[in-house]
Amino acid sequence: MPKVLLSNNSELLRHFSAQPFKRLELQLLVAANSGEARALFAKEEPALVVLDADDADSFDVAKEIKAKSPGTRMVLVAGKRLSGDQMRQVSACGCDELLIAPMTADELHDVVAIQLGEPRPGTEAFAIGVEISGKKVDATVSNLSLDGVRLVVSEPVAEGQSALLTVTPQGEGPITIKGTCVWAQPRDGRTVVGVAFDRLETAARAVLAKLTQWQVRKDGERTRVVLRGDFTEATRFDELLPQMVGRITFDMAQVTYMNSLGVRAWCEFLRTARIQGYEFHACSVPFILQASMVRDVIGRGTVTSFFA
Repeated sequence: MPKVLLSNNSELLRHFSAQPFKRLELQLLVAANSGEARALFAKEEPALVVLDADDADSFDVAKEIKAKSPGTRMVLVAGKRLSGDQMRQVSACGCDELLIAPMTADELHDVVAIQLGEPRPGTEAFAIGVEISGKKVDATVSNLSLDGVRLVVSEPVAEGQSALLTVTPQGEGPITIKGTCVWAQPRDGRTVVGVAFDRLETAARAVLAKLTQWQVRKDGERTRVVLRGDFTEATRFDELLPQMVGRITFDMAQVTYMNSLGVRAWCEFLRTARIQGYEFHACSVPFILQASMVRDVIGRGTVTSFFA
């Protein structure tokens, strides 16, 4: 049960009691003031500290804690715009992340999960078993998509051989996907193989979409869409449209690449979807700059966190 030391802040306490935090099973240590924060840290040695940056002593407390225990994760939460001097204090105190209130429980949960090394919703692991021509092989999987997969196999493979993948998402049953090795290239005693999938069944397509493109989850009154992978001009969002009802939160933290045409396709999708309102979490500055150049895109936003 991870220990979390936090300031006695009503918004923080309300969020930490929300549904997303229950699965983390945190032990909360609430400090009424800076002196109590120092004492609780010395006694309990929590893995994470979340301090109210509006407290005049918070920067000093953060700096002392990071000096004594560099491995302790430190998050500061500011309730107002920070001055240049305060931003320099943020940097000097060594905190790992700065959040700007107000924020949602989901936003705070994402930050806490990342700092504690816990999986966030939509980042669950999965296992893949590989057979080539009916024989199980030791293979490393990369570039998994709806069309195929790239494998690095421990033994020789020839073009045209059959492939069978067994995909088992964490907490779910396995699915099997058939394919064909369309190219193979020896490299450093192993073989790099490209497998093209046969026609996918509906269940297999849904699982692959969840693992490689997006995962849709209902979070209270909102729908949370965790986006993944590369977004280019070839990416199609048609299958996502029917689920875009009500208020949507898009989590962009797992988008690995997005070119300008991918941004345009994405913005066209948003214009077409009948969404009552949407928010982006963890979107990059390049994404914002690209989107701002697309016709019909009008938005307003608030920087809610800074982290590398």
